[in-house]
Amino acid sequence: MTGKGIWKARALMLLLVLALVVQACGMTAAADDAELLAMLPGQWTCDDGVELTDQEMVDTNLVLTLGENGQMSLHCTMNEGQYDYTYEGTWTSELVTEMDPETGMTDKLTLRFTSTNNPLYGGSDYGVECVYHLYAEGWVENDTDITAMILEMPSSSGTTPFEDIYGWNGVTLYRKQGPNMRVANCKEYVSLREKRSASSKRLAKVPLGALVLAYPGAGDEKGFIACTYHGLEGFILAEYLEPAE
Repeated sequence: MTGKGIWKARALMLLLVLALVVQACGMTAAADDAELLAMLPGQWTCDDGVELTDQEMVDTNLVLTLGENGQMSLHCTMNEGQYDYTYEGTWTSELVTEMDPETGMTDKLTLRFTSTNNPLYGGSDYGVECVYHLYAEGWVENDTDITAMILEMPSSSGTTPFEDIYGWNGVTLYRKQGPNMRVANCKEYVSLREKRSASSKRLAKVPLGALVLAYPGAGDEKGFIACTYHGLEGFILAEYLEPAE
């Protein structure tokens, strides 16, 4: 099987595995469009090996940075720096309802490359628009929030940097977020509650000084911040949390 065929098969297998994880672990999709779009900005990475021949496996690294201001950069390296290119440009996103007959996905992420040091794309003149379909879900593993994003472009859209490396118009990227707040201002512990209420069920006692993965945002006006502690998802009173150093 060629490298391209291998990675197409692996891509389909990964989609199946992620679907099973969603069912088995009860992963929760974004509650609304705004929350889904808020997941996009940030740095996404992929460290993997590509089988170029039956005998050769090449290490690769991709870093895709989606800025809050719509700016985008993609850094690709291969063979410990032998292949090293940076693509700059812009990104936009679109949430759609119809299913795409070619990929079976719905949400679209558009990457427009406006400059690159890769000679295959004409130096800084590479400005083709790439439309991808976004699949993103988050789950907690060892107190770290991991988000996976599968980008796949219809074959009719042309060649992309992903196809140059992986042999197919797609890639699976990951983003990890570790503990970011610390329990403070209490004597021994603070309660991780099931809901945003002091009378809600206590899920765990989180000791003074413990690190948690916190998600400040909507709903904080009730005095609680959504948190994850040792795989348990709940809420902690904001007055007992401070930024981790």
